[in-house]
Amino acid sequence: MGELLGRFHPLVVHLPIGILILAFAMELASKKEQLKHLKSAMPFVLQICIISSLLAVLTGWVMPKEGEFNERLIGFHFWTAISMTIAIILVYISHIAKNNFLNKCYLPLFTTTIILLSLTGHFGGSLTHGEGHLIEPLSTDVKQSVTSVDSLYVYADIIQPILKQKCYSCHNQGKQKGGLNMSNIKDLLIGGDDGPILIEGNSEQSSMMKRIHLPLEEKKHMPPKGKKQLADNEYILLEWWINNGPSFDNKVDEIEQPEIVKKILKGYERSEDDIDIRKIQPVAKSKIKVLRKNGVEITHQSENSPMVSVSLSRDTTMTSRKLKMLKQIADNINELDLSFSNVDDNLLSIVKQFKHLQKLEIQNTEITSSALKHLEGMQFLRTLNLYGTEVDDQCFNSLEKIKSLKSVYLWQSKVTDSEVETFASAYPAIHIQSGIDNSIFGDAQLKPPIIKVDTPIFDDTTRIEMSLSFKNVKIYYTLDGSDPDTISLIYESPFLIDRTTSVKAISYKDGWKTSEVVEKVITKAGHKIAHASLDKPPSPKYKGKGGQSLIDFNQGSTSFSDGSWLGYEGQHMTATLNLGSSKRISDVVVGALEDTGSYIFFPNKITVSSSIDGRIFKEIMSLQIPIAKEPNPADYKSFLLQFEPHESQFLKVVIFGTLKNPEWHAAPGEKNWIFIDEILVN
Repeated sequence: MGELLGRFHPLVVHLPIGILILAFAMELASKKEQLKHLKSAMPFVLQICIISSLLAVLTGWVMPKEGEFNERLIGFHFWTAISMTIAIILVYISHIAKNNFLNKCYLPLFTTTIILLSLTGHFGGSLTHGEGHLIEPLSTDVKQSVTSVDSLYVYADIIQPILKQKCYSCHNQGKQKGGLNMSNIKDLLIGGDDGPILIEGNSEQSSMMKRIHLPLEEKKHMPPKGKKQLADNEYILLEWWINNGPSFDNKVDEIEQPEIVKKILKGYERSEDDIDIRKIQPVAKSKIKVLRKNGVEITHQSENSPMVSVSLSRDTTMTSRKLKMLKQIADNINELDLSFSNVDDNLLSIVKQFKHLQKLEIQNTEITSSALKHLEGMQFLRTLNLYGTEVDDQCFNSLEKIKSLKSVYLWQSKVTDSEVETFASAYPAIHIQSGIDNSIFGDAQLKPPIIKVDTPIFDDTTRIEMSLSFKNVKIYYTLDGSDPDTISLIYESPFLIDRTTSVKAISYKDGWKTSEVVEKVITKAGHKIAHASLDKPPSPKYKGKGGQSLIDFNQGSTSFSDGSWLGYEGQHMTATLNLGSSKRISDVVVGALEDTGSYIFFPNKITVSSSIDGRIFKEIMSLQIPIAKEPNPADYKSFLLQFEPHESQFLKVVIFGTLKNPEWHAAPGEKNWIFIDEILVN
């Protein structure tokens, strides 16, 4: 009973804080003639404050500590709380007393009580979030600009800040959840109650990474649900650090870096050298909300920086009004992406007002050399991408007036080689990319085209469009399920389809490696299924609407927790579909989700069996699906099973999961999931 009562302490503890502050405010306000009536309510408010303080002390006393908290801080917190409660009682007595001396002690006692409240709150905050938590924002340390990431220490400059932001609140000197203190190297290596959390050179076997990679809904997932989660880049950096040590005294250039790590670390070379970010206020959440509602993508540069990246890429309906909306965050814009948009010379004039802009991407737009006059004299602009624009040799007149410029991309524009050479000789510190270096890119592989569709599930017809942000590339495609090559259909313009179709496409260009095949299954809504039953229920956490989720024509998103998915952990799934009457059918489409970081994999195999009476089924089609060979971000995919047209009323769809994580996974051998949503029949 005592333990149960103690668990209410985090809730009860805030009552005396609010009531005491209210009482003090009322006391001060009652000094004014028009508010002197508040004086009569003070005894009642103080009585409530005494009761809530006693309750907070009691629940704190019986609260289970489980060895997680620093005993010294617990002592400070408890005895300041006792002192504060006694002080409140004395305040109450001095207020109601009819003794002149006690009346004179009233206000000094009240002030002392407020000081004790502050100390109690400080020690409580230190227990919960670590010592120094309350004064941390007042630190005068200013993060120095980094011109080369190689000069950074791997642990102190890269890994420790991640742990500090995402782990220290529960694993610090004052509060040690699971007996784990991560705030110093010695205790971090010792680990917690279950032993070491870091296995030298092996992130996959390190319990810290296993916990991090668990699905968010799992109780053992870290950081816990409700806390700020790790970003994908932070996962990768932690794994890299553990696999190379973990190292505590090496610099970045002393440890081997895979390409993906190099790209992430490059982001630490912030171009904020000359910008005093201490004088720039962070963007208000309300402003971000309004801008995002108007189609503006905003990304914070880092958690501790007020600078943001803004993207209006591929916005072909951009207006001066939309660009001018950015003025309200003009000081915060560090990077701006207007690529593939309808931005023109006039609209670019607004950009000059973003005085802290360091990177501007306007590639593949109708911008001409005249527009660059608006950028002349920009103090911090370092990177300018003019790839695929209409700029010509006149652009160099403006570029030489951007004194901060470090890189400019002019490939596939209208500049001439001779003028590029002249400018490069005059300004050797500026890197100019005006052509393709075959020694670097000769064996490069093209990216596959993007297949766009009006709606993934359609009733009558739907429009298919393909695109690729690369000039002079041909797109070949097929509609029959076969892999395309250079004798397949060539894409020239959008087209319509009127049936469930597997669209496959490749990108091709002379002198380049042909892209990988990209596939998208576009599904016709088809027959309305009368009923869907499941052989076993899904996980209670991911149960959707049961069998109805499979036949409601409502496709799930790439978020496994959106309420649309049926999730099965370490199990296969069987669904029996009743079409209501005998109908002619020719294909089945199964929608599935993959998010390997959350232990979710596409099915390994799908079989479809048919029946007229619902009792005797005959298998008519099976599809083998390869298992992912590396980590993949969340992705939705439709799997098409086509067969000879025939009459049927009942279908049994068996979906086989891989059941366990593959060997390459961060938690090999652990149970994994299949997530299934829509099953469509045509």
